[in-house]
Amino acid sequence: MRGGGILPCALFLQSVDAFSTGSIRNKKNHISSRLNAKPGLVLQDAFNNEKASLLASAFDALKDNDKYDAVLTGLCSKILDGKVEVDPGQIGMEATLTPSQLALETLKDPIRLVGEMNQRRVKASSRSLMALIDAAGSTQDAKAMATVLSLALRNGALSYYGSMQSSITPLPSSPNAFVLRTRTSRAQRLETLAAVPTDNRAAEVSAALTAMSVVGVCLLLQGFGNGLGLDEITPYTSFILYSIFGIGIVDNFFDAIQSFSSFVVKMNAEKLPDAVKNLEGPDKNKLPLGLGTGAITGTVVKGLTRLSSVDTERECQCEAAAFFAAYSLGLPCFAFRPNALEAAILIFESNKNEEDADKALDSLLSDTGIMKMLIWLMAPVAIESSLHPQLISSDPREARGLLDRLKEKASIFGSEDMVNNILRLDEGEVANEKEIEDLLKWAYAEADLLLRENKATVNALTERLIGGASTLGDCSALIEDW
Repeated sequence: MRGGGILPCALFLQSVDAFSTGSIRNKKNHISSRLNAKPGLVLQDAFNNEKASLLASAFDALKDNDKYDAVLTGLCSKILDGKVEVDPGQIGMEATLTPSQLALETLKDPIRLVGEMNQRRVKASSRSLMALIDAAGSTQDAKAMATVLSLALRNGALSYYGSMQSSITPLPSSPNAFVLRTRTSRAQRLETLAAVPTDNRAAEVSAALTAMSVVGVCLLLQGFGNGLGLDEITPYTSFILYSIFGIGIVDNFFDAIQSFSSFVVKMNAEKLPDAVKNLEGPDKNKLPLGLGTGAITGTVVKGLTRLSSVDTERECQCEAAAFFAAYSLGLPCFAFRPNALEAAILIFESNKNEEDADKALDSLLSDTGIMKMLIWLMAPVAIESSLHPQLISSDPREARGLLDRLKEKASIFGSEDMVNNILRLDEGEVANEKEIEDLLKWAYAEADLLLRENKATVNALTERLIGGASTLGDCSALIEDW
C-alpha cells in the first residue's frame, strides 16, 4: 500500500494549501464540477490554471480510499512542517488556550477527516496512519493522542494498540487474596518474584568523582610539586596513593589474604610463638565502610562505569521497552523516556477528563490504571536488568516517585479519596509502605513478563530505534505489522 499512489500524492502535496476544512464527499461526479462550492476539502481557485487542472484530473482519477489517504497525509504533513497556526480569535475561543485545546485545534482537520472516513467506512492506509500518529505526537498532548488513536481504532486500522490490557494480572487487595485465575495467594506469589533492582547512582557517581579527584591531585603534586615549591607535601601524596592502593587490595582480596596468612602460620607453626599461632584475623563484617566485602571499590567502579559509558544499543533497548509497554497497554503517552512527573500529570488529567463531554482519554486513577502506569515506568528497568548487571539507562526510582507524587498532589486535584483507596493510605505508615513495596514488585514482574513474551517485537523495535530515524508512526507500524 505504501508503494501505491506515489505520483498523485506527490502532486497533491505540492498544492495542499489549496485545501480547506470541510468534507470530501467524492461520489461519481468530477471534482472539477464542484470548484465553486463552499469551503471544503476540495480544490478551489487553484484549479483555474492548467497546472491545477492536471492536479484535479489526477486526483479525480483516484479511488475514494486513495483520495482520503492523499488528503489525510497532506494535512498531517502540514502539521509536521509547522504550517498550521491556530488563532484563538478566528475560532471564537479565548486568547489563551490550554495545551489540550491547542493540540486538538491543530489536529482539527485530520480529526474531522478521519471521523468522516469512519462514517463512510473508509479504512485508512498504513501510510496515512503513520503520518497521523506522527502529527498527533508532535503536539505532545496525551488527550490529542488519545482522540486520534480512538478514531483510528474505530476505523479498524489499529488492532494491537491496547490489546495487552487483559493480560495484566491485578494486585489482589489483601495478602491472603488469591491471584486472578490461580489458586496462589498474593503473598505466595510475591515470595517467588524477583526483587526490584536497586539504584544508588548518586553515591556511585560521587564516589567515582571523589576517587578520581584525590588520585588526580596526588599525581599532579607528585609530578609538579617540586617545581612549585611543594616539596614538603610530596611524601603525604605518596602515602595517600599507597593507602588507596592498599584499601583496594584489602577490599577485594580480604578472604584470600586471610586464607594465605592462615596457610603460612600452619606451615611455620613450629617456629612461631603461641601468641602468633593463636592470633585471629579481624571479622570483615565488623570492618568500617564494608571494607573487605568489595563494597568500596565496587561503588567506585560502578560510578566510573556510569561516567564513561555511552551505549546506544542499551538506551534503545530501554526506549523500545517503554514504547512497546505504552502502546500495548493502551497508554496515549509514547515517550521513549518515561518519568514520574509525566506519568502523574497524565493520571490526574485523565481523571479530570471524566467530567468533560469528550472522554477520549480514559481515567487512569484506578487500580488497573496505576498498574499500567507502573508497568510503563518499570519496562526499561525490566529489560535492562535482564541484559546487564548494572542499571545505567533506566531508573527504578521513577515508579516510586510516581506514587509519592500521587500522595503529595492528590488534594490539589481533588482526588485524595481515590488515591487513599488505591494506595491504602488509611491503614497506617507501616502498612502503606508494605503496600507500596508489594505494588512496585508486582509491577516490575508484570513488566518483565510482558517484555519476555513479546521479545521478538521489542528486539525489532530496538533495531529500528538504533537506526536513529524512526518516528512514532514507524514504531507503531512495526508493532501493527503494516
